[in-house]
Amino acid sequence: MTGGGMTTLNIADVIVFPVPMAINLLFIAGVIELFGGCLILLGLFTRFAAFLAALLMLLAYLTAHIAWFPTLNRGELAAMYFVAFLVIFAYGGGPFSIDSWRAARREQKQQDQIQSMLRS
Repeated sequence: MTGGGMTTLNIADVIVFPVPMAINLLFIAGVIELFGGCLILLGLFTRFAAFLAALLMLLAYLTAHIAWFPTLNRGELAAMYFVAFLVIFAYGGGPFSIDSWRAARREQKQQDQIQSMLRS
């Protein structure tokens, strides 16, 4: 988790951000990809996970594939995933996600509370 690997964030060798405590950024990227992908797959906290994944893809493009056109240096996958995660962030998990199930359950509880208050 610490030391070795990528411990500074270099954006096109122009902007350099040192990471405190020499945390390995590749480890953080792997955690975001693994757990964020699982959350997006299940539809749980979809917008938050998609935002983190889109931010990760933007940083991947800026650190390793920066060019005017993504095809100049094989950055098309990072750019495509960035756009895909932005679409997921904008539209949410959809009707078959855990998020929509939780929202429907929350709405049903609110309706039950309103009905019980009206009966009293």
